[in-house]
Amino acid sequence: MPHPIDRSRQIIYCDRDIEVRPLDLREVLALYDAVDHSRQAIGQWEAWCTPQYGLLDAQLFLQRAIEHWHGHTAYDFSIIDRSMGLVIGAVAINQVSQLNQMANLGYWIRDGYTGRGIAAVAARAAAAFAFGKTGLTRLEVVAQAGNLRSHRVAEKIGATLECLARNRLVFHGQPRDAKVFSLVPADLGQPVPVHA
Repeated sequence: MPHPIDRSRQIIYCDRDIEVRPLDLREVLALYDAVDHSRQAIGQWEAWCTPQYGLLDAQLFLQRAIEHWHGHTAYDFSIIDRSMGLVIGAVAINQVSQLNQMANLGYWIRDGYTGRGIAAVAARAAAAFAFGKTGLTRLEVVAQAGNLRSHRVAEKIGATLECLARNRLVFHGQPRDAKVFSLVPADLGQPVPVHA
């Protein structure tokens, strides 16, 4: 079982433009606003982002994210525009398997902020956190076959394309093919964690 990780001290990336930090219940309105402004773009690839997504959904997501953090089953982070204090996206380590020391790495960016390399910076920071703080030794980026932006982010952070997996994801009840990329500590220049 991993050691507890203090959420309040986990700003995992900060530069003059953005900050990547654990989700906070006080940011529910800001998170909802970011999703609402990006509903069409996110909803094209993520089943959770529906036309009905509301403020209550954002609140429930934040509550579950904090519970998952404490249970070591997911680590979710907000991406913040520092000059405006605006939530401009999220990055997550989720579907954690302690048995296999692996998890998924996911990300999305608010409309108007895409194409700037923000997702790659945040994803790399989340991966470094996962490898350095949680004992994980493999991350997977699993993105629908047509999600070229997500594929580019995976490539930018040094992930290896392993395969096009048939029926790898279910999207609104329909199986979809997805590209599976992997990332291991050596890809980030980190040592492999040693477990007793």
